[in-house]
This record gives sequence, C-alpha cells and structure tokens, in this order.
Amino acid sequence: MPHPDDFDYYLENGCEVMDHTLGIQKMPDGYHLLLNADGSHFFWMEKETGRESSIHWDKWAVYRGAVTDSSRAGKGE
Repeated sequence: MPHPDDFDYYLENGCEVMDHTLGIQKMPDGYHLLLNADGSHFFWMEKETGRESSIHWDKWAVYRGAVTDSSRAGKGE
C-alpha cells in the first residue's frame, strides 16, 4: 500500500529526482519524476500519498502518465 514515507525511502536507496530534466515542462503539482537506483528506468511518484507509476525507459511517457493521472484526480497541472 502506498505511503508518503516511500518518497524518502526511494531517495535514501539511490533513486534520483529528475524533475529538472524536463526543460520548460513541469511535473504536475505534488508529482515528481524519479530515476530508479540503477539508472535504467523512470517513474513518477505523488509525494503526498506515495502513489507511483510503473517504470518506463522514456521519461516523457512517465511525464504524460503523471499529467493524465493528475487530471483524473482533479488536481490539474
């Protein structure tokens, strides 16, 4: 079950926040683009709830997934 502490756990275990790699695009409020510990795949995480996406090699696919998830949750961008 997702938990808000998962975000810190991932960072402590080698994952990196990669929001800065999106150029002028920004992740939706409360969402972060993460690179897994071995540097092979991206995923998004909603920090407040600990919800996360499946992994993907394409950061733009993960970005689009976060935008879609955010709009479905009624949070906007």
